[in-house]
Amino acid sequence: MRKYYIKTFWCEMNKADSEKVNMILLQSGMMKTNDWKDADLVIYNTCSVRQKWEDRVFGMSEEIRRENAKRKELGETRYILTWITWCMVRKTGLNKMYLEEDTIRKKAKKIEYIKDSSWIFNNDDKLFPRLPPLDFTLRIEEVKYLPFILTHIYWEKIWSDDKFDDYLKSKQLRENPASASVIVQTGCDNYCTFCIVPYTRGREISRPHADIISEAKELVANGTKEISLVGQNVNSYGKQSNIKLWNEEKSTWNEWIWKSPFGQLLSELDTIEWLDRIRFTSSNPHDMTADILDSHFDLKSTCNYLHFALQSWDSIMLKKMNRRHNYELFRDMVHELRAKDPLFSISTDIIVGYSWETEEMFQNTVKAFKECEFDFAFIARYSVRQGTIASKAFPDDVPDEVKAERWHILNKILLENVTKRNTLMLWRIEEVMISGQKDDYFFWRTRNFKEVFFKDQTNSIKTWDIVSVKITELDRYVLRWELQY
Repeated sequence: MRKYYIKTFWCEMNKADSEKVNMILLQSGMMKTNDWKDADLVIYNTCSVRQKWEDRVFGMSEEIRRENAKRKELGETRYILTWITWCMVRKTGLNKMYLEEDTIRKKAKKIEYIKDSSWIFNNDDKLFPRLPPLDFTLRIEEVKYLPFILTHIYWEKIWSDDKFDDYLKSKQLRENPASASVIVQTGCDNYCTFCIVPYTRGREISRPHADIISEAKELVANGTKEISLVGQNVNSYGKQSNIKLWNEEKSTWNEWIWKSPFGQLLSELDTIEWLDRIRFTSSNPHDMTADILDSHFDLKSTCNYLHFALQSWDSIMLKKMNRRHNYELFRDMVHELRAKDPLFSISTDIIVGYSWETEEMFQNTVKAFKECEFDFAFIARYSVRQGTIASKAFPDDVPDEVKAERWHILNKILLENVTKRNTLMLWRIEEVMISGQKDDYFFWRTRNFKEVFFKDQTNSIKTWDIVSVKITELDRYVLRWELQY
């Protein structure tokens, strides 16, 4: 039985997509391994949002090249195949060693979807000359061609099925039975000047409403307690349709309220019996509507936590980034959520050192950090992503040492905010769904996404139980609790 190893980089969407790949490969007769040296096939589910993630792919690929060279010297015949998918890939195709010479075409510069299985016979993707050991690339939207590609490489029939004809309908093999990610939307239409996602994921596509509800009901029937809705812009789900719903409070046909498609999806998911928690990520501030904010309080299953990206406080910088929100709008939403629930957790994304960021602009972001008191933040030093608008229009003119200094300043403030926010949790009793165990400690998160570690003195707790715990101390970004019996 052939074995495969999959390495997933960065986002929740990539994790969910890896679960789709797991399902196809396992049903194709392969077995998963946690040791890449024991694998026949190594898969990199890549991320291009940060340069460091791409650098890691190149570094790990070099390790595989050296391992295969070593095996060749020893006369071994079992080599490791390498497959790269998602953000680093523009076009599905095979290494030229698997091709006839007359099938090789020119390199593709943008995303190019293949028309049918015969179109896999190319090595157009620009990764091939950069990674000579690379055996094939595959855009995740075209995952239905995976068995066909493996059949061609191994020269034996690899299992296939019509159920994989649509990427968004491909089932996931979920390793966490009680906590499941459900893809609702993929792609991005925003074209932020710094971001590569629209060029790697393509335009926004929303999954049919009925398919999402059906999958969620099936998950809950099989024991899932928590569902995380994922997408590049989940709150723009179904934005092509405007849905008017009956306003039951006013009880008249003459009064209508507008409800966003994503808000309607949340409301319907909330009616599923035995579903304990609904989370969603990632959200865009300019697509955030009042009904989505209200859903955190009006629905029984939604959690008091929200991640949405500020990126910068400064209005000039936000325009340069092609972000369609302003700080005042963002701040007002934060204050509204915290006014209704002081323990409401908010996380965000920030870029420091973007093109032409002055000290004054940065100090505005410092003010935002102090004013919003984020519970967590992903702070990135700007790195140019080739193919983006910024790579062509704006110079990367902020020195690396300045980027580093600003990064450290924000992280220091972040830790102060986290300590202050976590102090509000002291001596509270909260419900935690256990995700796993490390050494003597069980861990997972509260409904407001605070990470929790605690010991079980009774030896009665098992993974995926929902238990009540009480906080006893702060430990930087995590909380330590006592189990409540």
